[in-house]
Amino acid sequence: MTAQWMESVLGELCTFQAGGAFPRHEQGHLTGDHPFIKVSDMTLPANSIRIIEANNWVSAETAARMKLKLTPPGAVAFAKIGEGLKAERLRRITVPTAMDNNMMAAIPKPAVVDSGFLIYLIESVHIAEWAQGSALPYLSQKLLADIPVHVPSLPEQRAIAATLGAFDDKIESNRQAMATGESLIRAVVESTLDASEGEDGTLGDYCALVKAPVEIDKIDPDDNYIGLEHMPRGSIFLTERKKAKGLGSNKTAFKRGDLLFGKLRPYFKKVGIAPIDGVCSTDILVVRPKSPRDIALVTAVAASDALIDSLSASSTGTRMPRASWKDLAAWRVPVLTATERIELSARVDPLVERLTQLTFESHRLVALRDALLPELLSGGLRVPVTS
Repeated sequence: MTAQWMESVLGELCTFQAGGAFPRHEQGHLTGDHPFIKVSDMTLPANSIRIIEANNWVSAETAARMKLKLTPPGAVAFAKIGEGLKAERLRRITVPTAMDNNMMAAIPKPAVVDSGFLIYLIESVHIAEWAQGSALPYLSQKLLADIPVHVPSLPEQRAIAATLGAFDDKIESNRQAMATGESLIRAVVESTLDASEGEDGTLGDYCALVKAPVEIDKIDPDDNYIGLEHMPRGSIFLTERKKAKGLGSNKTAFKRGDLLFGKLRPYFKKVGIAPIDGVCSTDILVVRPKSPRDIALVTAVAASDALIDSLSASSTGTRMPRASWKDLAAWRVPVLTATERIELSARVDPLVERLTQLTFESHRLVALRDALLPELLSGGLRVPVTS
Protein backbone atom coordinates (compact mmCIF):
# COMPACT_ATOMS: atom_id res chain seq x y z
CA MET A 1 0.00 0.00 0.00
CA THR A 2 1.30 3.44 -0.89
CA ALA A 3 2.47 5.43 2.11
CA GLN A 4 -0.07 7.84 3.54
CA TRP A 5 -2.92 6.23 1.58
CA MET A 6 -5.90 4.81 3.45
CA GLU A 7 -7.83 1.63 2.74
CA SER A 8 -11.54 2.31 2.65
CA VAL A 9 -14.81 1.57 0.84
CA LEU A 10 -16.88 3.96 -1.21
CA GLY A 11 -19.61 4.00 1.42
CA GLU A 12 -17.22 5.66 3.88
CA LEU A 13 -16.43 8.45 1.40
CA CYS A 14 -19.84 9.24 -0.06
CA THR A 15 -23.53 8.49 0.19
CA PHE A 16 -25.48 7.06 -2.71
CA GLN A 17 -28.81 8.51 -3.77
CA ALA A 18 -31.02 6.71 -6.27
CA GLY A 19 -33.29 8.51 -8.68
CA GLY A 20 -37.07 8.29 -8.61
CA ALA A 21 -40.10 7.94 -10.82
CA PHE A 22 -40.71 10.56 -13.49
CA PRO A 23 -44.39 10.45 -14.56
CA ARG A 24 -44.84 10.98 -18.29
CA HIS A 25 -47.28 13.85 -17.80
CA GLU A 26 -44.57 15.79 -15.97
CA GLN A 27 -42.06 15.39 -18.82
CA GLY A 28 -41.36 17.59 -21.82
CA HIS A 29 -40.69 20.96 -20.17
CA LEU A 30 -37.60 22.58 -21.69
CA THR A 31 -37.19 25.21 -18.97
CA GLY A 32 -37.44 25.20 -15.21
CA ASP A 33 -35.47 25.47 -12.00
CA HIS A 34 -34.02 21.96 -11.94
CA PRO A 35 -32.89 19.57 -14.68
CA PHE A 36 -34.55 16.14 -14.45
CA ILE A 37 -32.00 13.86 -16.05
CA LYS A 38 -32.29 10.46 -17.65
CA VAL A 39 -29.58 8.14 -18.95
CA SER A 40 -30.02 9.65 -22.42
CA ASP A 41 -29.07 13.09 -21.09
CA MET A 42 -25.58 11.79 -20.32
CA THR A 43 -24.73 11.80 -24.03
CA LEU A 44 -25.89 15.32 -24.84
CA PRO A 45 -22.93 17.21 -26.34
CA ALA A 46 -22.72 19.82 -23.57
CA ASN A 47 -22.75 17.08 -20.90
CA SER A 48 -19.45 15.41 -21.72
CA ILE A 49 -18.09 16.25 -18.25
CA ARG A 50 -20.78 18.13 -16.34
CA ILE A 51 -24.56 18.11 -16.50
CA ILE A 52 -25.29 21.44 -18.14
CA GLU A 53 -28.32 20.74 -20.30
CA ALA A 54 -31.24 18.32 -20.11
CA ASN A 55 -34.22 17.28 -22.18
CA ASN A 56 -36.56 17.78 -19.22
CA TRP A 57 -36.77 20.44 -16.50
CA VAL A 58 -39.06 20.92 -13.52
CA SER A 59 -39.99 24.02 -11.55
CA ALA A 60 -39.26 24.39 -7.85
CA GLU A 61 -43.01 24.08 -7.23
CA THR A 62 -43.20 20.81 -9.18
CA ALA A 63 -40.14 19.46 -7.37
CA ALA A 64 -41.77 20.24 -4.03
CA ARG A 65 -45.12 18.74 -5.07
CA MET A 66 -43.46 15.55 -6.31
CA LYS A 67 -41.27 15.44 -3.18
CA LEU A 68 -38.19 15.01 -5.33
CA LYS A 69 -34.83 14.29 -3.75
CA LEU A 70 -32.59 16.77 -5.50
CA THR A 71 -28.98 15.76 -5.97
CA PRO A 72 -26.65 18.55 -4.78
CA PRO A 73 -23.82 20.19 -6.75
CA GLY A 74 -20.55 18.30 -6.39
CA ALA A 75 -22.19 14.89 -6.67
CA VAL A 76 -21.33 12.38 -9.40
CA ALA A 77 -24.20 10.99 -11.50
CA PHE A 78 -24.22 7.71 -13.44
CA ALA A 79 -26.57 5.05 -14.80
CA LYS A 80 -27.25 2.20 -12.39
CA ILE A 81 -28.77 -0.38 -14.75
CA GLY A 82 -28.52 -1.92 -18.22
CA GLU A 83 -26.51 -0.66 -21.16
CA GLY A 84 -26.12 2.76 -19.58
CA LEU A 85 -24.34 1.18 -16.63
CA LYS A 86 -22.05 -0.80 -18.95
CA ALA A 87 -20.97 2.48 -20.59
CA GLU A 88 -19.74 3.76 -17.19
CA ARG A 89 -20.40 7.41 -18.04
CA LEU A 90 -19.85 9.68 -15.05
CA ARG A 91 -21.00 13.29 -14.93
CA ARG A 92 -20.57 16.06 -12.37
CA ILE A 93 -23.72 17.66 -10.97
CA THR A 94 -23.49 21.47 -11.05
CA VAL A 95 -26.96 22.55 -9.86
CA PRO A 96 -29.60 20.83 -7.69
CA THR A 97 -30.77 18.07 -10.02
CA ALA A 98 -33.53 15.46 -10.13
CA MET A 99 -32.85 12.01 -11.60
CA ASP A 100 -35.10 9.26 -12.89
CA ASN A 101 -35.07 5.74 -11.46
CA ASN A 102 -32.38 4.44 -13.82
CA MET A 103 -29.86 6.87 -12.33
CA MET A 104 -27.72 7.01 -9.21
CA ALA A 105 -25.55 9.71 -7.65
CA ALA A 106 -22.58 9.62 -5.31
CA ILE A 107 -22.62 12.54 -2.86
CA PRO A 108 -19.18 13.23 -1.34
CA LYS A 109 -18.53 13.47 2.38
CA PRO A 110 -16.32 16.58 2.39
CA ALA A 111 -14.48 15.65 5.58
CA VAL A 112 -12.89 12.64 3.89
CA VAL A 113 -13.07 13.11 0.11
CA ASP A 114 -12.63 16.02 -2.28
CA SER A 115 -15.60 16.38 -4.64
CA GLY A 116 -13.29 16.89 -7.63
CA PHE A 117 -11.36 13.74 -6.75
CA LEU A 118 -14.45 11.57 -6.24
CA ILE A 119 -15.39 11.32 -9.92
CA TYR A 120 -11.91 10.04 -10.80
CA LEU A 121 -11.94 7.59 -7.90
CA ILE A 122 -15.26 6.13 -9.07
CA GLU A 123 -13.96 5.99 -12.64
CA SER A 124 -10.91 4.05 -11.47
CA VAL A 125 -12.94 1.21 -9.89
CA HIS A 126 -14.97 0.48 -13.07
CA ILE A 127 -18.37 0.26 -11.40
CA ALA A 128 -19.89 -1.95 -14.12
CA GLU A 129 -17.58 -4.75 -13.01
CA TRP A 130 -19.29 -4.78 -9.61
CA ALA A 131 -22.81 -5.11 -11.02
CA GLN A 132 -25.14 -8.03 -10.40
CA GLY A 133 -27.41 -9.63 -12.97
CA SER A 134 -26.24 -10.96 -16.32
CA ALA A 135 -29.16 -10.21 -18.65
CA LEU A 136 -29.83 -6.83 -17.04
CA PRO A 137 -26.89 -5.73 -14.87
CA TYR A 138 -27.65 -3.37 -11.99
CA LEU A 139 -26.00 -1.68 -9.04
CA SER A 140 -27.64 -1.14 -5.67
CA GLN A 141 -26.57 1.36 -3.04
CA LYS A 142 -25.27 -1.55 -0.95
CA LEU A 143 -23.17 -2.95 -3.78
CA LEU A 144 -21.65 0.46 -4.44
CA ALA A 145 -21.00 1.23 -0.79
CA ASP A 146 -18.97 -1.97 -0.36
CA ILE A 147 -16.56 -1.36 -3.27
CA PRO A 148 -13.02 -1.25 -1.79
CA VAL A 149 -10.78 1.73 -2.56
CA HIS A 150 -7.70 3.36 -1.19
CA VAL A 151 -7.32 7.10 -1.01
CA PRO A 152 -4.60 9.63 -0.24
CA SER A 153 -4.83 12.65 2.02
CA LEU A 154 -7.20 15.47 1.10
CA PRO A 155 -4.34 17.71 -0.16
CA GLU A 156 -3.12 14.95 -2.47
CA GLN A 157 -6.69 14.26 -3.60
CA ARG A 158 -7.01 17.91 -4.61
CA ALA A 159 -3.66 17.78 -6.44
CA ILE A 160 -4.73 14.67 -8.39
CA ALA A 161 -8.10 16.26 -9.20
CA ALA A 162 -6.37 19.42 -10.43
CA THR A 163 -4.02 17.43 -12.69
CA LEU A 164 -6.76 15.34 -14.32
CA GLY A 165 -9.15 18.28 -14.29
CA ALA A 166 -6.75 20.29 -16.45
CA PHE A 167 -7.14 17.66 -19.18
CA ASP A 168 -10.92 17.66 -18.81
CA ASP A 169 -11.04 21.45 -18.96
CA LYS A 170 -9.05 21.51 -22.21
CA ILE A 171 -11.21 18.76 -23.70
CA GLU A 172 -14.30 20.74 -22.73
CA SER A 173 -12.81 23.93 -24.20
CA ASN A 174 -12.26 22.09 -27.48
CA ARG A 175 -15.84 20.79 -27.40
CA GLN A 176 -17.18 24.31 -26.96
CA ALA A 177 -15.02 25.55 -29.85
CA MET A 178 -16.33 22.74 -32.04
CA ALA A 179 -19.93 23.52 -31.04
CA THR A 180 -19.45 27.20 -31.90
CA GLY A 181 -17.80 26.34 -35.21
CA GLU A 182 -20.55 23.87 -36.04
CA SER A 183 -23.21 26.53 -35.47
CA LEU A 184 -21.34 28.84 -37.82
CA ILE A 185 -21.05 26.15 -40.50
CA ARG A 186 -24.76 25.37 -40.26
CA ALA A 187 -25.66 29.07 -40.53
CA VAL A 188 -23.43 29.63 -43.59
CA VAL A 189 -24.77 26.53 -45.36
CA GLU A 190 -28.37 27.44 -44.57
CA SER A 191 -27.99 31.03 -45.80
CA THR A 192 -26.26 29.83 -48.97
CA LEU A 193 -29.03 27.35 -49.76
CA ASP A 194 -31.74 29.91 -49.01
CA ALA A 195 -30.16 32.43 -51.40
CA SER A 196 -29.24 29.91 -54.09
CA GLU A 197 -30.19 30.52 -57.69
CA GLY A 198 -29.68 26.87 -58.54
CA GLU A 199 -32.31 24.38 -59.66
CA ASP A 200 -34.34 22.16 -57.36
CA GLY A 201 -32.58 18.96 -56.38
CA THR A 202 -32.09 16.46 -53.60
CA LEU A 203 -29.41 15.55 -51.09
CA GLY A 204 -28.68 12.56 -53.30
CA ASP A 205 -27.38 14.99 -55.93
CA TYR A 206 -24.49 15.74 -53.58
CA CYS A 207 -23.65 12.35 -52.11
CA ALA A 208 -23.99 8.58 -52.46
CA LEU A 209 -24.42 5.65 -50.11
CA VAL A 210 -21.24 3.65 -49.56
CA LYS A 211 -21.76 -0.11 -49.64
CA ALA A 212 -18.52 -1.51 -48.27
CA PRO A 213 -19.31 -4.47 -46.00
CA VAL A 214 -16.39 -6.01 -44.15
CA GLU A 215 -16.67 -9.55 -42.80
CA ILE A 216 -15.59 -9.96 -39.21
CA ASP A 217 -12.63 -12.21 -40.07
CA LYS A 218 -11.31 -9.57 -42.51
CA ILE A 219 -11.20 -6.74 -39.95
CA ASP A 220 -7.74 -5.77 -38.74
CA PRO A 221 -7.73 -5.55 -34.90
CA ASP A 222 -5.82 -2.27 -35.22
CA ASP A 223 -8.46 -0.67 -37.47
CA ASN A 224 -10.37 2.27 -36.05
CA TYR A 225 -13.94 1.44 -35.05
CA ILE A 226 -16.84 3.86 -34.56
CA GLY A 227 -20.14 2.65 -33.12
CA LEU A 228 -23.27 4.56 -32.25
CA GLU A 229 -21.94 4.76 -28.69
CA HIS A 230 -19.01 6.86 -29.98
CA MET A 231 -21.27 9.43 -31.67
CA PRO A 232 -22.55 12.25 -29.45
CA ARG A 233 -26.08 13.45 -29.99
CA GLY A 234 -26.28 16.63 -32.03
CA SER A 235 -22.55 17.09 -32.70
CA ILE A 236 -21.01 16.62 -36.16
CA PHE A 237 -17.40 16.46 -34.95
CA LEU A 238 -16.42 13.03 -33.62
CA THR A 239 -13.66 12.60 -31.05
CA GLU A 240 -14.42 9.09 -29.78
CA ARG A 241 -13.47 5.77 -31.31
CA LYS A 242 -11.71 2.56 -30.38
CA LYS A 243 -9.65 -0.19 -31.96
CA ALA A 244 -11.53 -2.96 -33.77
CA LYS A 245 -10.04 -5.74 -31.64
CA GLY A 246 -12.75 -7.95 -30.18
CA LEU A 247 -15.60 -6.99 -32.49
CA GLY A 248 -18.16 -9.75 -32.93
CA SER A 249 -19.97 -9.04 -36.18
CA ASN A 250 -19.56 -7.70 -39.72
CA LYS A 251 -19.06 -3.95 -40.15
CA THR A 252 -18.99 -1.28 -42.86
CA ALA A 253 -15.81 0.42 -44.04
CA PHE A 254 -15.57 4.20 -44.26
CA LYS A 255 -12.99 6.80 -45.30
CA ARG A 256 -11.96 10.08 -43.74
CA GLY A 257 -14.37 12.78 -44.89
CA ASP A 258 -17.34 10.43 -45.19
CA LEU A 259 -20.57 11.29 -43.42
CA LEU A 260 -21.62 8.81 -40.73
CA PHE A 261 -25.38 8.82 -40.15
CA GLY A 262 -26.86 6.81 -37.28
CA LYS A 263 -29.93 5.21 -38.86
CA LEU A 264 -31.13 3.53 -35.65
CA ARG A 265 -33.48 5.87 -33.79
CA PRO A 266 -32.63 8.84 -36.01
CA TYR A 267 -34.16 11.25 -33.51
CA PHE A 268 -30.97 10.79 -31.47
CA LYS A 269 -29.29 12.98 -34.11
CA LYS A 270 -26.10 10.94 -34.35
CA VAL A 271 -24.56 12.44 -37.47
CA GLY A 272 -20.89 13.27 -37.91
CA ILE A 273 -17.88 13.65 -40.20
CA ALA A 274 -15.45 10.72 -40.10
CA PRO A 275 -12.06 12.15 -39.03
CA ILE A 276 -10.18 8.95 -39.96
CA ASP A 277 -10.49 5.77 -42.02
CA GLY A 278 -12.04 2.78 -40.28
CA VAL A 279 -15.03 0.50 -39.88
CA CYS A 280 -18.36 1.26 -38.26
CA SER A 281 -21.51 -0.40 -36.99
CA THR A 282 -23.99 -1.54 -39.62
CA ASP A 283 -26.52 0.68 -37.82
CA ILE A 284 -24.62 3.61 -39.33
CA LEU A 285 -25.12 4.72 -42.93
CA VAL A 286 -21.85 5.66 -44.63
CA VAL A 287 -22.47 8.51 -47.06
CA ARG A 288 -19.74 9.89 -49.34
CA PRO A 289 -19.91 13.38 -50.88
CA LYS A 290 -19.52 13.27 -54.65
CA SER A 291 -17.13 16.19 -54.29
CA PRO A 292 -14.91 16.70 -51.20
CA ARG A 293 -15.90 20.38 -51.18
CA ASP A 294 -19.50 19.38 -50.38
CA ILE A 295 -18.86 17.70 -47.02
CA ALA A 296 -20.00 20.72 -44.99
CA LEU A 297 -23.19 21.09 -47.03
CA VAL A 298 -24.02 17.38 -46.90
CA THR A 299 -23.39 17.20 -43.16
CA ALA A 300 -25.25 20.39 -42.26
CA VAL A 301 -28.29 19.31 -44.25
CA ALA A 302 -28.23 15.71 -42.96
CA ALA A 303 -27.96 16.93 -39.36
CA SER A 304 -30.67 19.58 -39.70
CA ASP A 305 -33.67 19.39 -37.38
CA ALA A 306 -36.09 19.46 -40.31
CA LEU A 307 -34.54 16.45 -42.02
CA ILE A 308 -34.12 14.48 -38.78
CA ASP A 309 -37.76 15.12 -37.84
CA SER A 310 -38.90 13.96 -41.27
CA LEU A 311 -36.79 10.79 -41.12
CA SER A 312 -38.01 10.04 -37.59
CA ALA A 313 -41.60 10.26 -38.78
CA SER A 314 -40.99 7.96 -41.75
CA SER A 315 -38.72 5.43 -39.98
CA THR A 316 -39.68 1.77 -40.03
CA GLY A 317 -39.90 -0.31 -36.86
CA THR A 318 -41.82 0.46 -33.69
CA ARG A 319 -39.38 -0.30 -30.89
CA MET A 320 -36.18 0.23 -32.88
CA PRO A 321 -37.05 2.63 -35.74
CA ARG A 322 -34.53 2.91 -38.56
CA ALA A 323 -34.09 5.60 -41.17
CA SER A 324 -33.48 4.65 -44.80
CA TRP A 325 -30.98 5.92 -47.33
CA LYS A 326 -33.84 6.30 -49.80
CA ASP A 327 -35.58 8.88 -47.60
CA LEU A 328 -32.30 10.62 -46.75
CA ALA A 329 -31.27 10.92 -50.40
CA ALA A 330 -34.73 12.21 -51.43
CA TRP A 331 -34.58 15.25 -49.12
CA ARG A 332 -35.12 18.38 -51.21
CA VAL A 333 -32.04 20.61 -51.51
CA PRO A 334 -31.24 23.26 -54.13
CA VAL A 335 -28.44 22.32 -56.51
CA LEU A 336 -25.94 25.15 -56.05
CA THR A 337 -24.40 26.78 -59.07
CA ALA A 338 -20.70 26.22 -59.67
CA THR A 339 -19.91 29.69 -58.36
CA GLU A 340 -22.04 29.18 -55.22
CA ARG A 341 -20.32 25.87 -54.46
CA ILE A 342 -16.86 27.39 -54.82
CA GLU A 343 -17.77 30.33 -52.59
CA LEU A 344 -19.34 28.08 -49.95
CA SER A 345 -16.34 25.79 -49.96
CA ALA A 346 -13.96 28.75 -49.52
CA ARG A 347 -15.95 29.94 -46.49
CA VAL A 348 -16.43 26.70 -44.60
CA ASP A 349 -13.69 24.23 -45.65
CA PRO A 350 -10.90 25.88 -43.58
CA LEU A 351 -13.18 25.83 -40.53
CA VAL A 352 -14.09 22.18 -41.05
CA GLU A 353 -10.40 21.29 -41.28
CA ARG A 354 -9.51 23.31 -38.16
CA LEU A 355 -12.28 21.71 -36.14
CA THR A 356 -11.33 18.26 -37.40
CA GLN A 357 -7.82 18.91 -36.07
CA LEU A 358 -9.40 19.71 -32.71
CA THR A 359 -11.01 16.26 -32.73
CA PHE A 360 -7.53 14.73 -33.05
CA GLU A 361 -6.23 16.90 -30.22
CA SER A 362 -9.13 15.95 -27.96
CA HIS A 363 -8.68 12.26 -28.81
CA ARG A 364 -5.00 12.48 -27.82
CA LEU A 365 -5.85 14.34 -24.61
CA VAL A 366 -8.43 11.71 -23.66
CA ALA A 367 -5.91 8.92 -24.30
CA LEU A 368 -3.26 10.64 -22.16
CA ARG A 369 -5.75 11.40 -19.39
CA ASP A 370 -6.96 7.79 -19.41
CA ALA A 371 -3.38 6.54 -19.19
CA LEU A 372 -2.55 8.85 -16.28
CA LEU A 373 -5.70 8.16 -14.27
CA PRO A 374 -4.91 4.60 -13.08
CA GLU A 375 -1.34 5.60 -12.26
CA LEU A 376 -2.45 8.59 -10.19
CA LEU A 377 -5.30 6.71 -8.51
CA SER A 378 -3.08 3.81 -7.50
CA GLY A 379 -0.27 5.96 -6.13
CA GLY A 380 2.08 4.63 -8.81
CA LEU A 381 2.57 8.20 -9.99
CA ARG A 382 2.60 10.96 -7.41
CA VAL A 383 1.90 14.65 -7.91
CA PRO A 384 3.41 17.51 -5.89
CA VAL A 385 1.21 18.62 -3.02
CA THR A 386 1.16 22.27 -2.05
CA SER A 387 0.38 23.20 1.51
